[in-house]
Amino acid sequence: MPIRINRARLKSERHDRGWSQDHLAEASGVSVRTVQRLEKGEGAASATVMAVAAAMTLPMSALVTPAGPARRVTPLTILPDIGPALARYRDLGFLPVETGDPGCMGLRAGNSHIILCTRAFMTSGFQTGSIEPLVGRTIPYVWVESVDAAAGAYARVIETVVTSAGTREALVEDEGQWAILAEVMP
Repeated sequence: MPIRINRARLKSERHDRGWSQDHLAEASGVSVRTVQRLEKGEGAASATVMAVAAAMTLPMSALVTPAGPARRVTPLTILPDIGPALARYRDLGFLPVETGDPGCMGLRAGNSHIILCTRAFMTSGFQTGSIEPLVGRTIPYVWVESVDAAAGAYARVIETVVTSAGTREALVEDEGQWAILAEVMP
């Protein structure tokens, strides 16, 4: 059975190294066409994924999309002002990942990612009452195949919105554990 590849992660890792598809193919011993298929998200044999991961000195799990509904989890911190936290993370070597909105900034250091958002940014989509208890907290931002399917794992769906970026998001809670589930709209 083919393994589902996290194509965004594969491309990102290749670009971070400054490698072409040709270079990755040569380093891993697979064809350029195989690298192209992997970057399109097509499935691959286990041996192929292991070879590509080894060439990039990554664990195989770093390139595999989980079989369940969750695709990726990133910590999301909601703050009144992201400026001080942004400066602190930059001092630690995190690089910005632009989102197109100054109220929300992604940060990356190696394989670690975090999202910083202002209260104002979050309340532009969600109701203020839904977001207020989360200001100053870090919660999981979980990319899922289907918000509706994943929300069933939580006791309460607080609110569901469609963002200006084209994602459908649900703020969920279960026994004090909050998360935002997100899916890309078709």
